[in-house]
Amino acid sequence: MTKYFLIVIISAFLCSCASKKDVFESGLYEYSQANCLYWYFENKGYDTSDIRSISGGMVEISGASIEKFQEISLFIKNYRPDIKTKNNIDVDLYRCFHLRDSEELKNIIEE
Repeated sequence: MTKYFLIVIISAFLCSCASKKDVFESGLYEYSQANCLYWYFENKGYDTSDIRSISGGMVEISGASIEKFQEISLFIKNYRPDIKTKNNIDVDLYRCFHLRDSEELKNIIEE
């Protein structure tokens, strides 16, 4: 009986650890998207104070290091994927919605 109890407890612990990693990585992808929008608005000359506040909040509540966020920000700033659009959509904006497809970003987040 004790063996089964331990198996259930260990399984539950492993599942909870896996879901925390998913939430952690999801938060970094959300930050990446917000940061991409920040750079887009910055380049267009729009007010970026709200996005800066949102990004700052993401950094504050995350368990990731500030260095991880800096690495993501620098990657996003220079990120230029080869994207083709149907209707001449602004590629600088369009790229913000395709970050999850980036292997380079995935490697940064999963380091």
